[in-house]
Amino acid sequence: MFFKRCVSACVGATLSLASASIASAADLSVVKAPPPPPPAALDIHGFFDVTFANDYITPRGLLVTNTGLTTQVLSGLAFDLYKDPNGFINLVNVYAGFWNDLWSEQNHPQVGSWNEFDWFVGGAVGFAKYWKAGIQYVVFESPPGNFSQERNLELALSFDDGVLTGYPLTINPYVKLFYAISGDSTVVVGDRGKTYDVEIGMLPALALKKINGVPLTISAPTWVTVGPSSYWNRGVTGCGVLATTVCATSNAGVFSTGLTGKLALDAVPARLGNWYVKAGFQYYHLINDSLLLAQTFTGTATSFATAHRDVVVGFAGFGFGF
Repeated sequence: MFFKRCVSACVGATLSLASASIASAADLSVVKAPPPPPPAALDIHGFFDVTFANDYITPRGLLVTNTGLTTQVLSGLAFDLYKDPNGFINLVNVYAGFWNDLWSEQNHPQVGSWNEFDWFVGGAVGFAKYWKAGIQYVVFESPPGNFSQERNLELALSFDDGVLTGYPLTINPYVKLFYAISGDSTVVVGDRGKTYDVEIGMLPALALKKINGVPLTISAPTWVTVGPSSYWNRGVTGCGVLATTVCATSNAGVFSTGLTGKLALDAVPARLGNWYVKAGFQYYHLINDSLLLAQTFTGTATSFATAHRDVVVGFAGFGFGF
């Protein structure tokens, strides 16, 4: 008897609750689930870049190769140690990486086309919202033995006017102190260590995505180098018809400017990184005669008279970051 009363009461209660629930559901609008939280920002970042070019010339104006194809591969990792967009110090990071140059016409019996290997470690501090100071230790190595190991330290200070203005066109001025600690001269005929040059430049850029949605950025890297005359020449002669001709002293090294187009490949899923393709050219005007003399040592000129004062490098490439 108790069982029957329980079944009857329970069934009746269930039906009553079901009717009430149906009626209540009909009176309520559909409630959407809240959106998922945004993914946490990464504190580790990677970068990988491949560049194909007709010549290899360093930022300091040394023309290393000017025949065949040069392929340059950059890769590395960066770690954010501190981030606070509202603080005076807004970013502290460290990074490390490698850079390789492959020259198609080297054909060395031991290392083939492997022309240069560099490795570097460094760090940067973002401060006062728009400024960044950096330090980098970089070592240049020559797999075929063209030069002895070169150890260098670079200090940099840059200003990000894009953060300040929010405009699609930015200037991004900077200055770099490049200090050659020891080893061979980074421009061949200059002082071997304990010398320096200063790079004063800007990286104007136009972000078309902010104007018409096209993920293309056009930049114009531009700089000039200055420093003590002995950085470019330690007393080596040959700047003329005669091997004994003394090179003119100068405190200027090279002027460079160019255009680079970098197209983001938005069709690639973000989980695979931020991919891009790039192409452009960079023009170099070698102000210092000793940079012309150096070409007779690297093999890019047969004599001082035939050295190249003006060099144009065309390039294309691809890469990704995360």
